[in-house]
Amino acid sequence: MEKLERLGVMLDLSRNAVMKPEKIKEFIDILAKIGYNTLELYMEDTYEIEGEPYFGYLRGGYTVSELKDIDAYASEKGVELIPAIQTLAHFNNLAKLPNYEDIIDINDILLVGSEKTYALIEKMFKTLGEAFSSRLVNIGMDEAHMIGLGKYLDSNGYTDRYELLFKHLERVAAIADKYGFKLHMWSDMFFRIGNQGKYYGKDLCVSDGLSEKIPDNVELVYWDYYHINSEDYEAMMSAHKSINDDFWFAGGAWCWGGFAPFNGYTMKAMKAAIQAADKYDVKNVLVTMWGDDGKDCSFFALLPSLYAIKQYSLGIFDEKVIAEGFKACFGVDFNDFILLDIPNLLPVKHEELETPCKALLFCDPFLGILDDLVEEEREIPYKDYALKLSEAGKRAGEYKYLFDELSALCSVLEFKYDLGVRVRKAYKSGNKSIIKQICGELDITIARVDEFYKTFRALWYRENKPFGFEVQEARIGGLKQRLASCKERLEDYINEKIDRIEELEKDILPYREKATLYFNIYRQLISVSEI
Repeated sequence: MEKLERLGVMLDLSRNAVMKPEKIKEFIDILAKIGYNTLELYMEDTYEIEGEPYFGYLRGGYTVSELKDIDAYASEKGVELIPAIQTLAHFNNLAKLPNYEDIIDINDILLVGSEKTYALIEKMFKTLGEAFSSRLVNIGMDEAHMIGLGKYLDSNGYTDRYELLFKHLERVAAIADKYGFKLHMWSDMFFRIGNQGKYYGKDLCVSDGLSEKIPDNVELVYWDYYHINSEDYEAMMSAHKSINDDFWFAGGAWCWGGFAPFNGYTMKAMKAAIQAADKYDVKNVLVTMWGDDGKDCSFFALLPSLYAIKQYSLGIFDEKVIAEGFKACFGVDFNDFILLDIPNLLPVKHEELETPCKALLFCDPFLGILDDLVEEEREIPYKDYALKLSEAGKRAGEYKYLFDELSALCSVLEFKYDLGVRVRKAYKSGNKSIIKQICGELDITIARVDEFYKTFRALWYRENKPFGFEVQEARIGGLKQRLASCKERLEDYINEKIDRIEELEKDILPYREKATLYFNIYRQLISVSEI
């Protein structure tokens, strides 16, 4: 695919972790070295806007000066720096602030039709015009399922959501045009509204006359991170071609499934995607790197995937050639770097899209929401994983810190991953000697949580601004306290200070039919109660 105009990466800088400017520059160096020519910075509210002091308040937002400096650096390296923002939905953090209450329609969606909404959007584009030399902007507008169903509905009654979407897009495109910007946007809403919320499939309908309604300065971006067969991508690319020839494709480098990457799945998915994109003459390809639910995983852990994807774009698919090229480029063995995946690897479902390391860390030992899924697995050799990561880290040079952190995580999971299953079985059988043994393991686990915290904190402060880490500290601190509390109650039970542990009296129900351990949302892991 040497005919590609752009091969780029998109960094999520909005899910609590705001990458330090010097680290973005380091990433730009890597992209240029590999052969990428585009970098998008995804910023929902993490850039400062004149006259909007609460926009990105306490979120570590970039100043115009910081962005201009990064932009100039990228230009020197031959990398086009493109802002990726939101202009409709995904304003989760903005929606929390009373100052913006009157322009929130519902959930995280801006109020379409409000002049205050467009006044804010104009300020966004004015800022981007000052900070970036590129005249391209990714305006988001994805996953706005509830558009028009909140304040807008109260004031105007029900309005067709397609109509609202285009009404809003026309206003945004007109504002952007004033500042000389050409736009691209995620395409899912053009499919979901007419297909009962579905985005992917081989028989999705596309609204008649859709292409005529899209403003001239707007291109669509088909995003898909979940398929490993070219046919699935081809079906959706064909549907996009029916709307407009000049659509972008965005795949994903899996760094949002918890603390560990998933290079293996990324490469399978992107190999198929690149082959389909070549067939459909796609000119612009992005590799998104999201940070869902707090940005647990380092972007640098996906270097093998980024290198391999560039090779795929050149028609190189030989794994040995790719591994040798990676070693020459980074000075680290390709297979060593791939070991960063192993906290997410399961013996039974080794090749499937499962990212269990975050779920197994935070899942409550007494409530055991996912214990039925853990029981389906054979023993997960986290002790061996920790050792392998530690040994590989000694050979990893400047990237040793990535291995140290995940080795520490695996050391926690050695005892923690099936703790709930073992505790409940011992309790149900009345085996107090095993419960006593587990109490000893809990002491070790708590100490290991401390070590994991130290390595994770070191990683965060090395790569990111401090804002957002308070969330990680609350989560890890909460885990440590919960483990201590569970130990105390188990000891009370052993010593007959209490006669029962109510949570362990309950039988664990299946989480859902065909459930997997692809879990990365903290609040869904620790309790079914409100948090």
